[in-house]
Amino acid sequence: MEVMVRRIAGRSKKYLWILLLIPILLGGIGWFLPVGKEPTIIQAETIISLGNYQDQDFNQAKNVVTLLSHDPFYENNLAHLVEEIGVPGNLTVAAVNEQMVKLVYSDSSAEQAANMVNEVANAFLSLDQQKFAEKQRIIDDSLAALEDEEVGEEAKVDQQRFLYELRTIQLDLKPAVLLKEASPNELVAESKTLSSKDRAVLGVLIGVSIAFLAIVLPVLVRKA
Repeated sequence: MEVMVRRIAGRSKKYLWILLLIPILLGGIGWFLPVGKEPTIIQAETIISLGNYQDQDFNQAKNVVTLLSHDPFYENNLAHLVEEIGVPGNLTVAAVNEQMVKLVYSDSSAEQAANMVNEVANAFLSLDQQKFAEKQRIIDDSLAALEDEEVGEEAKVDQQRFLYELRTIQLDLKPAVLLKEASPNELVAESKTLSSKDRAVLGVLIGVSIAFLAIVLPVLVRKA
């Protein structure tokens, strides 16, 4: 071991210029190397709280994720968007919990990212409002019909029970709402490009590693 250490020390003195030159050279290359500016990635997100009106397709997060992840929704509700750019490929839809979903759209433009994710969210909310209104109208019509219906004494108890059940359902009805809207001013760009300083530090570290191996490896191989 002592002999090996002496050999490494001797080689280090002999090739000291290599130990210094390689890290400096790679550090300089890293600093001055012209790297093309890659487009920044900006992610805009919206969060939707789902409604409650006994429609599994629109009231359960996993089903809404499926709905917003397939082409028919966009073809039927955002036809103009599909004609312009096709079905959004940079959109991610995920369930936050059983009653909430998150939409995330990635783009190089903050305004474009926010506009796109908001447009998809609003399209879903518009469709959800239609479904909610249909359910609400059915409940209202059923209540009106029951209240106006004249029944015999033996059926009054059942009538009041049905009325109570429908009013309970009516109180629990609610449409989906937008909890978080994407705003271009609040978005932060995520750059994929290393700064000159970062590239220089990385170059120095790589240079030190190469120089170390150049000094130590021959000694280890010789010893073996």
